[in-house]
Amino acid sequence: MKPVRPLVFALAVLSLSRIHGAQFRTTTELVSVYATVQDPATRLVPDLTKDDFSITDNGKAQPITFFSNDIAPFSVVVMLDRSGSLLNHQIVIRDAAMAFVVRLLPDDQARIGSFGDRPGNTVLISPPAFTATKDDLVEVLQKPVGMGGNSPVWYSIDQSISALTTQTGRRVVVIFTDGHNEPLPAPVPVKVQDVLERVRRANVMVYALAFTDDRRRRPDPSLRKLADDSGGGYFEVTDAEHLGPLFTRVAEELHRQYWLGFVPPLHDGKTHRIEVTVTRPGLTVRARQTYIAPLKQ
Repeated sequence: MKPVRPLVFALAVLSLSRIHGAQFRTTTELVSVYATVQDPATRLVPDLTKDDFSITDNGKAQPITFFSNDIAPFSVVVMLDRSGSLLNHQIVIRDAAMAFVVRLLPDDQARIGSFGDRPGNTVLISPPAFTATKDDLVEVLQKPVGMGGNSPVWYSIDQSISALTTQTGRRVVVIFTDGHNEPLPAPVPVKVQDVLERVRRANVMVYALAFTDDRRRRPDPSLRKLADDSGGGYFEVTDAEHLGPLFTRVAEELHRQYWLGFVPPLHDGKTHRIEVTVTRPGLTVRARQTYIAPLKQ
């Protein structure tokens, strides 16, 4: 079978050409990297230039051939844990998700997901198509879902990625959960390593908001690994009342990220390590840590 080139590169080129039009003329496949930069007080830093950044691929410096700090639209699945362990917090979860939805910009697209244990539907994603209409998204959030039971975390992220495959440009999963994967019986269970591989191939950014009110049972550390590897963010919260500000922070970050691109030095179909750094002292950077290089045709 002829190898299939990872979708991320074609999407990167398509998105760049659409957004920047005449300003961006190239047929070169680029690796797209979105970077969040913050100062020691975790304030976002919006005034960096291309010369402030450096990127390495497997430890070797790469020329940055594309740079933008313009606000770029994104498609997002907001996936909410409706399992039994979080049933007492559903109103706060709903209101926090609404705080995210109202901060979407006109070109952003979203769907709302819920996961738990309901016969025939462990994961629901609505409305049927991605939309920029906030009223439709709020309506979904206001409808009762009636789940409870187990919490198939990895399966819910996997389904979110599947929903995003039709979308071009930047693709994001924002998941709120207690981080305890409790899968239901399935012929082929979804493992976290499978989800990590899909995140890398599809270049999906994962933001994980993990709720923990029990110090004896912490969220699965694989949730942080998914977020870190994809360049998203991982936040733990012990008080459900803090969820609203966290969702608001995620929306703010997504609208204040730097967009970098570089030409992959090898076409070997292997996983490459990326490191993004900035020259200005005291700043920290979050960006995707890996990508899968394309194969030569």
